[in-house]
Amino acid sequence: MLPQADPLPCDTAPMEQYTPAFIGLGANVGQARSSLARAVSALGDLPGASLAGVSRLYRTRPVGTVAQDDFLNAVVCLRVPAGASPASGASVLLLQLKGLERALGRVERERWGPREIDLDLLLFGDQAVEVERPPAARSLDPTKVGGGWLTVPHPEASRRLFVLAPLADLEPDLRPPGWGRTVAEARAAAEEVAGPEAVVVVGEWDPQQRCWRSSDDPDLAPGRGEETA
Repeated sequence: MLPQADPLPCDTAPMEQYTPAFIGLGANVGQARSSLARAVSALGDLPGASLAGVSRLYRTRPVGTVAQDDFLNAVVCLRVPAGASPASGASVLLLQLKGLERALGRVERERWGPREIDLDLLLFGDQAVEVERPPAARSLDPTKVGGGWLTVPHPEASRRLFVLAPLADLEPDLRPPGWGRTVAEARAAAEEVAGPEAVVVVGEWDPQQRCWRSSDDPDLAPGRGEETA
């Protein structure tokens, strides 16, 4: 009988699993477009993550009663480590998103208020997650309902046109858990309520330059990267 060779590391170490995660981006304070482009680059540089898609850039009307400037919004698809469980993988990603918000200058304000940068975990693969947030990822806003819990899909995503429009750029036929309809169908329903003028395309993602470009909008032409929303 031949002696058994010692197992190689690739024989014993489990292969890391990955899953697509969709991140909503928004900003309307300071150099909003530049902040969002920096956020896209930072997301792609997260440990173990890679960029799988970047939506068009939208100018959107603010939600809520706070008087403020229009937002710029987009959605990014990341390929991220799945984690030991959906809850653990989503929690790790949430912590990373909150760390990026702080690094990019996010100031905690009232709900639906102005934002230097907002990074929301919209979808984590095809998983439904309800888990207590790690302390470092909890909202500091005492008026925010459910601020201590991470819920995926994001509880507001299926109704918010500023989320659905860019998400439909990337995965229009996706049926997120609990929605009962596709992203494109949810987008159409939200547009009937908000009106088509509530979201306007203002840029196409340029992967080489790592920014949004548009020849139709002079505010987003090359060399004009410092405007606010």
